Amino acid sequence: MALPKILETYRNQYRKIKLFQDITSVLHWDSEVMMPEDGREDRSNQIAAISELTHDWMTNPSFKETIEGAKLALKDLPEGERANWKRELEILSEDREKADKLPSSFVSEFAKLTNLAHGEWAEAKKQKNFSMFQNRLSELVDMSKKQADYFGYTTEAYDALLDNYEKGAKASEIQTLFSDLKNSLIPLVKEAPKFESPFKNPIAIEKQTKFCKRLPALLGLTEKESRLDISNHPFSTSLGKGDKRITTRYAVDDPLSSIFGVLHETGHSLYESGLSKMPDYPTPTTEFLSLGIHESQSRLWENQVGRSKSFWEFVYPILLSDFGLSEAEIPFEDLYKSINSTEKTKIRVEADQVTYNLHIILRFEIERDLINGKIQVKDLPEIWNTKVLENFGLKIENDAEGVLQDIHWSMGAFGYFPTYSLGNIFSSQFFAKFESDHPNYKNAFAKDGNFSELLSWLRTNIHSKGKTLEVNELMKQTTDESPNAKYLISYLKSKIQEVG
Repeated sequence: MALPKILETYRNQYRKIKLFQDITSVLHWDSEVMMPEDGREDRSNQIAAISELTHDWMTNPSFKETIEGAKLALKDLPEGERANWKRELEILSEDREKADKLPSSFVSEFAKLTNLAHGEWAEAKKQKNFSMFQNRLSELVDMSKKQADYFGYTTEAYDALLDNYEKGAKASEIQTLFSDLKNSLIPLVKEAPKFESPFKNPIAIEKQTKFCKRLPALLGLTEKESRLDISNHPFSTSLGKGDKRITTRYAVDDPLSSIFGVLHETGHSLYESGLSKMPDYPTPTTEFLSLGIHESQSRLWENQVGRSKSFWEFVYPILLSDFGLSEAEIPFEDLYKSINSTEKTKIRVEADQVTYNLHIILRFEIERDLINGKIQVKDLPEIWNTKVLENFGLKIENDAEGVLQDIHWSMGAFGYFPTYSLGNIFSSQFFAKFESDHPNYKNAFAKDGNFSELLSWLRTNIHSKGKTLEVNELMKQTTDESPNAKYLISYLKSKIQEVG
């Protein structure tokens, strides 16, 4: 049966918008990886222009009419097809209505501001000087507050921004969840063992790169659909159906940092790759479900896989060969214990899996107060340093290792940070279910370096669902339970016992 003409018209218009959004992603990727420094201003204008254009297309009254016409045409479809189309159009209508609340001029100004802000943040971080970024960050906070006002909220301004990343989430509910998590983590941190790095000498970036470039394909992300580059802050992005980009950063004295950066970003790209394989891609239902679910995929590959003994039993000899080291220089047990060591650190992206969530809770508390007007931008370094001292017992020596360490605020991404801890909670719950379904998976990991069983499980239960379900529905369907932090705490306790 041929599709009603209005449905084809709607899909064509949607896919045109998606194509231009992918073009914007290309420009952002190039900004971080390839673009010369002096290109920042023109690039910000280019991104602003395309962002305004796609926003205009999304909010155009004629597109709304097309969507409404498509909804009416669903009655002509067989009952089996109707539900999928209904969900697709509901998602798009919600996205369009949300976009319609933002004036095109605001979208353009915000896109330009964030692109300029990134360059200024990077330079301020390099110079370890928050004052170089303070005024621009104040503009971003003001714009974010305005965005919250445009969206509207019934509780607090921060909820309107949080909804951008985790639909329906409320700061008060996350505060309760995080308080319970924090109370469980603090005693774990005290009892968790610390192990020294077995890398006593620098490892050349060329050697690290050789090893890191093996990892995406090993996990299931082929070279034909991806590439690995260097950026100031590791990230991944999808530039189209068969084009997934990953970046990491290298430090000669800490080779594990680049390795786990690649594992993390590969997890994100594997999810995007799975979404791209859904029928009729791209549609509103082939988008990622939430940032928390997205983060669950990266954290699962980084932690449950990447810090497992079975994973390292396979890659250990490869690492030794690529790094030009012997077993005597880097004994397996020393390496494995170091990978699972627990130590309070100042830098979030270098934090171990036990203390990581404490970093997220700190950021959540700060940005919530910032957006809700309880604290001011000018006071951020002092507030940050005080919280780090209280939570970790560590003294911040400069702004680069303190308030300037993360990229997110320069992107205007207020409300993003909580999704990291939600991702940790989801990933532990997903992996516990996978272990239950496949109790012998460790043999495939350790002996053959075969992770296809896990990837297939993720494709079937998570990736192939796209946005067809809500988060709670997906969790219940996949794990038979609502989201529950007990699996994360259980996983961390067992890891501490294993290496202790």
